[in-house]
Amino acid sequence: MFSHPFGKNLLAAGVAVVLIAGCATAPDGRLDDRQQTVAEGAVVGALVGGLLGAAVSDDHKGRGALIGAAAGGLLGAGIGNSIAERKAQYAQEEDFLVAEIQRNQDFIAEADAENEQLYRDIDRLERESQRLARDYRAGRASRDALAAQQTSLQKQLEKAKRINALAERQLADASEVHQETRQKRGPQDRYTKQLETNVVQLKATRQQAGQNVSRLQGVYDTMTI
Repeated sequence: MFSHPFGKNLLAAGVAVVLIAGCATAPDGRLDDRQQTVAEGAVVGALVGGLLGAAVSDDHKGRGALIGAAAGGLLGAGIGNSIAERKAQYAQEEDFLVAEIQRNQDFIAEADAENEQLYRDIDRLERESQRLARDYRAGRASRDALAAQQTSLQKQLEKAKRINALAERQLADASEVHQETRQKRGPQDRYTKQLETNVVQLKATRQQAGQNVSRLQGVYDTMTI
């Protein structure tokens, strides 16, 4: 299936991550539930990381895929381990799934509120920055005023990036739980469907967070002295 060197590199990286994730097995050679969760997270992370690594590497897609797969695999394994630790807190799988769904919903509500506030702040900052930049070019504003505006923009940009990173992590986490639940319980299971809804909503939350980062970065760049 993978005849291109990039595909072979990605496959090799994925296999390596799977081996690392599943190196500790039960006596009969099978993975227990915790190890299975970690391994699945590593596989998904490796594949996604490999594709992203290749996409951003113009000249060395194979090397980019390997680097991305390794980094994604480690991140995925970390997510899988985090999920396994949360699972261990519940005696029943259904209790864990209810808690995960609520956890996602709580995050979405908080992150969406933060994104909405940032969106409004960006509109204000964009207008202020444009006016200040015009005044500076016309000699009506000082460098200190411009620097102060840059500082305000930088703080908001750091906040936007933090929300974006948290949204990406929550989405990866929820996607892993959804995929595992779908495999175990089927696509028509009510928990699977609720988790799928979470994933769709988290994608929208992450998209808005990413747009806030891009807008703020653009405004910040126009303020460069």
